[in-house]
Amino acid sequence: MNIKGHSGLDAPAIENYRKEFPIVESCIYLDHAGVAPVSLRVIAEVDRFLGEAASSAVMSYEHWMDNVESVRGLSAKLIGADKDEIAFIKNTSHGISIVTSGLDWREGENVVVFEKEFPSNIYPWLDLKRKGVDARFIPYKGDRIELDDIKSLIDKRTRLVSMSSVQSLNGFRINLGELGELCRSKGVLLFVDAIQSIGVIPMDVKDCGADFLAADGHKWMLAPEGTGIFYCRKDLVPELNPSLIGWKSVKREYDYENLDFSLKDNALRFEEGSYNVMGIRALGAALELLFEIGIDGIRDRVHELGDLIMDEAEKRGFRVRTPGDRNERGGIVSFSGDFDPLALKKKLRESNFIVNNRGGALRIAPHFYNIKDEIFRLFLEIDGSLSKS
Repeated sequence: MNIKGHSGLDAPAIENYRKEFPIVESCIYLDHAGVAPVSLRVIAEVDRFLGEAASSAVMSYEHWMDNVESVRGLSAKLIGADKDEIAFIKNTSHGISIVTSGLDWREGENVVVFEKEFPSNIYPWLDLKRKGVDARFIPYKGDRIELDDIKSLIDKRTRLVSMSSVQSLNGFRINLGELGELCRSKGVLLFVDAIQSIGVIPMDVKDCGADFLAADGHKWMLAPEGTGIFYCRKDLVPELNPSLIGWKSVKREYDYENLDFSLKDNALRFEEGSYNVMGIRALGAALELLFEIGIDGIRDRVHELGDLIMDEAEKRGFRVRTPGDRNERGGIVSFSGDFDPLALKKKLRESNFIVNNRGGALRIAPHFYNIKDEIFRLFLEIDGSLSKS
């Protein structure tokens, strides 16, 4: 697998990569913060797997397990983790629930979370109420989350802070390094919901001090829904009891005749049964594409498109809800104005412009293969739609 990547993306390279995405022929797709389209190489990998399953079935099993471990290594590389700190999960909620159900919570403890997080990063923490654990909410005061607001909620009974690396609401990107340092200084665990950053923003769990991380592949990683990754810092594995137990949870998983309930001593203990091999291979093909380009190059390209979106929005008097500083944003740009964002989203979709709405604003989320002309055409369509309102 090629993980070196290019130093950047020029116009011919972008045009060539656009051929990988059939969706460019039918619409202008700018909702990668929602559900992203997959590439031809992902489709080809799924077809290969199905062909093997049809022609050789169990005779391909060893080869499939090699595939799984190869993608595990690529996933670890993506976030700066060790290979045995990665478990495959079905979605981000699954990863969060591994922690909520696995830690030995004590009555009276609390967790800190942003009140405007996507529900997958709220409901599992609220479920801890039945164990006597409170969720403390960081208030929504504007377009940023302030570190002081997090610090003010942490006390001696705080067990964990859960934070999205990039907020789905408006694309704000918190300084994970500073947050990780705060958590370490207070003896608090840090869970990172990275679904809105992995694939477009470089991530290093060691540098930022993340203890746990989860992300599904169907957004910026450009993989199908239903397969993601979970990271557990190696020395925390013994403190996290798996809530789901199966034949693959134990060290001697292939010794079917001699039972030995000794759990694996790494993140693989959280993979209780047979793998979604097709999904994992699809994820691997998607990651290969990202690494072929280079995550730094993808980030720069997406930020360039984001700058253009902000400029066009401001020209029209819209209020940009996403920070202009590239260090404070991911791939999302949102803006509001004298329009109903839900109604405008529906009108745009009728004209094959795929965007979304969150928090009373229109949300635009381009990926590396989008081009500037698509942004210009989007705003011309917005102009036309609003003039008819």
